[in-house]
Amino acid sequence: MMQKPSDSTASDVGQLLFIGIEGEALTPATRRLLADVRPGGVILFRRNAPSLPELAALCDGVRQAMEPAPLLAIDEEGGRVTRLSPHVTGLPAAATIAGVGPRRLAAYWESYGRLLRILGMDIDFAPVLDLCLPDAANGIAERSFGTDPALVTACAGAVGEGLRKAGIMPTLKHFPGLGPTLLDSHHRLPTVTGSREQFEAADLAPWRKLAPAAEAIMIAHGHYPFYSGADRLAATLSKEVSTTLLRESLGFRGTAISDDLEMKAVADRVPWEELAPRVVEAGSDMLLVCHKPERIRGAFDALRRRADADPSFASRCEVALRRIRSLRESCAAIARPFPPSDAPGGSSPGRIEEARAALVQAAGEISAPVA
Repeated sequence: MMQKPSDSTASDVGQLLFIGIEGEALTPATRRLLADVRPGGVILFRRNAPSLPELAALCDGVRQAMEPAPLLAIDEEGGRVTRLSPHVTGLPAAATIAGVGPRRLAAYWESYGRLLRILGMDIDFAPVLDLCLPDAANGIAERSFGTDPALVTACAGAVGEGLRKAGIMPTLKHFPGLGPTLLDSHHRLPTVTGSREQFEAADLAPWRKLAPAAEAIMIAHGHYPFYSGADRLAATLSKEVSTTLLRESLGFRGTAISDDLEMKAVADRVPWEELAPRVVEAGSDMLLVCHKPERIRGAFDALRRRADADPSFASRCEVALRRIRSLRESCAAIARPFPPSDAPGGSSPGRIEEARAALVQAAGEISAPVA
């Protein structure tokens, strides 16, 4: 008789979820959600940040609410993708600072990362590797460092270097590239047109360079017909993209994280009770579910039922759990050199304000025209 990989696998599948929580402080309902699901990660949004000290206090509370403490992440790219507004202003979009050079870019992102670390974050869902024009209508636009693969690679590498120096783990996104699409995956499933040869020569080039050493990559909800076929299947649901291309062709060995499963590109096309297990089967190790508690619980229940009933799926979950443990260890390792005063939960409002002011100053300097 086939043995399950571990008796605890089904009960541990909450670790595969990276969830959003409601509100500005921990409520009894949120505490129950954390205790029941035991997610591997929690992502923070503007709705969680009435002030920076209150965001730091919430992060500290989330860490103490469950064991093991979840990884804490935030979407901070600058420009229109910042959750720290209105408390931090003037953070430039990628397109506006792509030409400043890797050294200045890394120094700026070290300042950015230091504030994130003091607030309590482990991970930033940045940088963006998509090749895109700044006026595109696909949800990427000025979030991209441009359309030159070499420039995007250099800029993304500098962002990652700066974040890591500050003790924050970068996450490359959105694999394998949403630049050559016309639709925003928040609302509809975008399809990449053109040939495989064109795509691999340009859009895949930064991934080929950076993926082998990356510890975390976010997979896009885009359709790539030259990999997945004509059936309109998102990359997060395609083993050909999430596993064959990412791991076997590009040599990625880290933790693959799906984009938010509540985005309409996938949530409107696959029944919710099927979606999370299918995304794990395709190759994602952690699944973002950013908003509705009932959907978080639904995804958790679906993963648990499938792991309990299907030994092969339980084995796949064991692989994901090992990668998540490795990511957790890597986050701890890059954070370890920092003094206790910079540790999550150890920062006074004064230290938060000092880091905030330093970031605002750095943002102003990097945005200023070169004389």
